[in-house]
Amino acid sequence: MNDRRIARLQEQIKQRLAEVLQREIADPKLGLVTITRIELDAEFTLCKAYWSVIAPTATGEARARRDSEEVLDRARGFCQREVGRSLHTRTIPRLEFHFDDGIGGAIRVNTLLRELEHERLQKPPTDQPPEPPAS
Repeated sequence: MNDRRIARLQEQIKQRLAEVLQREIADPKLGLVTITRIELDAEFTLCKAYWSVIAPTATGEARARRDSEEVLDRARGFCQREVGRSLHTRTIPRLEFHFDDGIGGAIRVNTLLRELEHERLQKPPTDQPPEPPAS
């Protein structure tokens, strides 16, 4: 399959999967799940859906991840069927959900950078130019 077609199908799958998770999965344990990217293999047999979940705290994020992962595992067949109906292709790839830690890592890096900036602003400057000797 050519690269443009795969890219188009990946985007189509991403949009439909996000719609299914948002509107058609009625499980209160499913957190604020975002589909970050889709990877299709060249043979169109495997579809890896990378997802992330956002929570206000780190401990809440761990619990939201665990709960959402359970819901996604149970709903995999339903999601695969719904995505397949929208694709209009001869075959339907097997859907797999994989957690994407990229967003959480980026948030942690940004938090650390803000803390360092705050710390830097709190310290008095130490690299003052030396005063000229008095004559």
